[in-house]
Amino acid sequence: MTHVTYGIFRAGVRDPGKTLASYAGQKPIPTPYPSASASIARFHREGPDQAWNALDQALASSSYWGQSGTPQAGWANAIRDCFQVYRTLAEPDQRIPIATGVNRELVLPPDDIGVHVDVVLLDPNGYSPRVVLWDSNPLSHNRAILYGAPVWRAMQEELGEGRIVGVEIWKLRTGDQEFVSPAEAEAAMPEVVQIARRIAGA
Repeated sequence: MTHVTYGIFRAGVRDPGKTLASYAGQKPIPTPYPSASASIARFHREGPDQAWNALDQALASSSYWGQSGTPQAGWANAIRDCFQVYRTLAEPDQRIPIATGVNRELVLPPDDIGVHVDVVLLDPNGYSPRVVLWDSNPLSHNRAILYGAPVWRAMQEELGEGRIVGVEIWKLRTGDQEFVSPAEAEAAMPEVVQIARRIAGA
């Protein structure tokens, strides 16, 4: 069984040329995304002010991200701006978070996709998983459907059939909010399987 990370899966959605072989030998590039993702979990567990302070301090105290006037400092500042966008969008939402930073393996034989969900919210009609995007890649509704389909399937397996009201895909660089319905996600699953197979090199 070949494992495809959620980040590589999304890259494969954007670029048909992406395969696991294309990543072979590449050194991992440091990114501020782990701190960014942690800030979303903290936002929903501890509150927006605590999340902002922790994110800002983590970036400022870093020997890599805290250097002023460097490209990586600019990237860190973009993450700060994105957090404020998330805060603006999320604070009015009164739904209760039931889980944050959820990682699941979605088995699609002979492959599996590692799915990451930033927060799962208790919705009046079930559960609403939310995926937060911090990058600058364009987001269309069709692309959001492909990002959201494996999330829908994994969360349905976790929480029960028919209990996922849809998947929210939020792109913080632009403030775009896409909603993927269960019908859209289910219809996209054959293409998700094909993309995973292509990435795996089959």
